[in-house]
Amino acid sequence: MERLAEVVEGALPEGAELVQARFDGGPFLTLLVDREDGPVDHEFCRRVAGVVTPALEDEGYDGLVEVSSPGIERPLTKPEHFRRYAGHEAKVKVSEPIEGRRNFTGVIDRAGENSFVLKLPEGGAEVELPFGSVARANLKEDI
Repeated sequence: MERLAEVVEGALPEGAELVQARFDGGPFLTLLVDREDGPVDHEFCRRVAGVVTPALEDEGYDGLVEVSSPGIERPLTKPEHFRRYAGHEAKVKVSEPIEGRRNFTGVIDRAGENSFVLKLPEGGAEVELPFGSVARANLKEDI
């Protein structure tokens, strides 16, 4: 997966970012992409698929590729995402319990090189979570 993600990142148009790459149901590669300069609409996804698919084929991948927006509950997959979304609420699951818990929901207060701090709704408490411990993290947006 790591090599396919590298190929995708190298083929993306300028200003586009690979948020997440995952296999869904066998050889079905789902790519969640974002962009700096506009919406991730159908036309943008089609354009990304048009440049990414040949690059993946050159790498030997012959499965199906789906390109999509990360959506309103965007996955946070890189330290820079936590820095960019400071002040936003997030749901985080860690691989090993921290302070007796594996699931946290709170506002991203700040992010450093190796960890980030969530302000928890329980009495203004904070928890520092190492990036390496995060199993899954998403923005939590109320509609």
